[in-house]
Amino acid sequence: MGSPQYGELLLDGVPLSRRIEARSLLWSDDGTRLAAQELVEWYDGPTTCVVVFDTRTRARVAESPARDGLDTPLRFEPGSLVYRHWHHRAGEREMKLPLPD
Repeated sequence: MGSPQYGELLLDGVPLSRRIEARSLLWSDDGTRLAAQELVEWYDGPTTCVVVFDTRTRARVAESPARDGLDTPLRFEPGSLVYRHWHHRAGEREMKLPLPD
């Protein structure tokens, strides 16, 4: 499994974020959206959120609340992104992030 690897996300040479987990990238079926885990801070462990970018405009269109632990995108569904939140004490749960039309 290993530790998360965070780095800069570039789309067609345009920087979108500097703290994206490399293995978390998830494309929508039509290629118009890209979701990823973003590191918010690391104090006594990771605080992350899930972010979604519109690949046509290269804009951030949705972001989950920042939480202690790891947020990992799982799949796109109509109108939402399903992601997993994991915390070493609270365990794991699936959550939904609403997406704009």
